Amino acid sequence: MSTNDTNNIVSYSLAYSAKFAILIAFEIPSILVSILIFVYFGWNRNTPIKDHHHSILVLLVVNFVQVTTDLPMPMDFYRLGGIVQPATSAYCTWWAWYEFSLNIINGYLMEWISIERHLLIFHSGFLRNLGAKKRRLLRIVPLVLCMIWPPIYYCIVVIFSPMCENTRYFDNLLCGLPCYLMTSWGTFDLFFNVIFPVLIISIFNLALMVRVINQSSMVVGRVQNNWRKQKKLALQLGMISFVYLAAWIPLSIDHLGQIYIGPNFLLAHSDTFNFLVYLVPLVLPIVCLMWMHKLIIKLKSRLFRQNGAMVLPANDTTCQRERRRIG
Repeated sequence: MSTNDTNNIVSYSLAYSAKFAILIAFEIPSILVSILIFVYFGWNRNTPIKDHHHSILVLLVVNFVQVTTDLPMPMDFYRLGGIVQPATSAYCTWWAWYEFSLNIINGYLMEWISIERHLLIFHSGFLRNLGAKKRRLLRIVPLVLCMIWPPIYYCIVVIFSPMCENTRYFDNLLCGLPCYLMTSWGTFDLFFNVIFPVLIISIFNLALMVRVINQSSMVVGRVQNNWRKQKKLALQLGMISFVYLAAWIPLSIDHLGQIYIGPNFLLAHSDTFNFLVYLVPLVLPIVCLMWMHKLIIKLKSRLFRQNGAMVLPANDTTCQRERRRIG
């Protein structure tokens, strides 16, 4: 073995160890924050969940499933220094199907949330006129479609794979990419399941921010207070979408470049782009918590209640003594 080969092995080993450390460092707070959010909404059953929270909660549930059941697979790969265990074709098929399905479910959910938030802010009157039953269908049907299409599609192209036969590489992430990606099915997957949601999320977020900023400067009084709330909703969606787009836009550009420019386009950065995708479900719950002001206030009040209960009596006693001296 040459010196260059030894240096490459050491370099890859350090990179895998660093990636594992980053993922485990984010995984623990991500799980705790998700549980905190679920407990808050589950505990306050008497308080109705607002319309803009329904889809976010569904996204967080799918996100939680991904963090607790899917991310341990790449984490184990990094922990073992770039080795797939168990090294079986069945495990590789399951891993690719499960990970691709969850990634695209999250993408479609983000796409729908972007559209839904636009409707809630600018077309609330139209939604009220639909009636309770139609509003419920409009809320549920898109979410169901977002969650059933990806598993079905990837069941066809990854599990059954009628268009080609997969070759397994047990020293590569996901045992190497599924072979369908090199066919027309892969091109369809890239444009329909990845790039299209990225474009919709980008367009609706940009349009939402522009409309909110323009209209909030044109209203006064009670209407202005209402637009402040809508501005907060737009900023919340913007931050959540930014987390998603920050990982998926570079990856989309990378894949497009490799198809239409050359196979070596940004090849040196492909591992980094793929790794960024793993950070999305880890960061998302924390970003969502930042915009749940009632939950933060309630959490602070409970954390400082005992401390306040210990300090206040002492302050009260001190005040009473000072008053007696003055009297």
